Amino acid sequence: MAEIVRMPKMSDTMTEGVIAKWHKKVGDTVKSGELMAEIETDKATMDYESFNTGTVLHLGAKEGEAVKVNDVLAVVGNKGEDFSGLLAESKSESAPAPASGKPEPVKTEPATAVAEAAIDTSGIKADIVLMPKMSDTMNEGVIAAWHKKVGDSVKTGELLAEVETDKATMEYESYNTGTLLYIGAQAKEAVAVNGVLAIIGEKNADWQTLLKAHQAKISSWF
Repeated sequence: MAEIVRMPKMSDTMTEGVIAKWHKKVGDTVKSGELMAEIETDKATMDYESFNTGTVLHLGAKEGEAVKVNDVLAVVGNKGEDFSGLLAESKSESAPAPASGKPEPVKTEPATAVAEAAIDTSGIKADIVLMPKMSDTMNEGVIAAWHKKVGDSVKTGELLAEVETDKATMEYESYNTGTLLYIGAQAKEAVAVNGVLAIIGEKNADWQTLLKAHQAKISSWF
């Protein structure tokens, strides 16, 4: 069955990723864990390893082109499978709603809320790792097992955790290098897609302030 592979949010500040290089082309087979593409984010060029197994049916962008977070990166499924309906459905979901003819109310926020959200994190050398959307229907992931604990060093490409989705238990390999400073959930606990999975950075980095700033930003959206 064909599945849409969406552009993951590889860093807390990432809004889109540029395809630096494809390692698979349409018609190629791909297995879970295989290198599929190199993606340039706002911070670094990172390897994207597939969470899916099957045939590459569609690529959402050419090399050098950008794909927004959660937009279609690729479609993987059975060879010769018709994925046009799946792709059309995905496009309709992401399309803006038609105008109702009524102006949208202007959302105002108290100055105190804005001040609280504007926490300076520029000097904190750490990154928040968000739970990726590992399947098109995934809403949350359950931590099946951690392969690193707080205080451990972790490198890009190293196995960080096993995550149970709505379809399978998948290995999550780190896109970051540094010290594991914080984990967002214990084994058997769930983390929503784009929720905080972990924080990785320099040893003794002020991850508490980074987390507080992230939570304030999320709160300001609601």
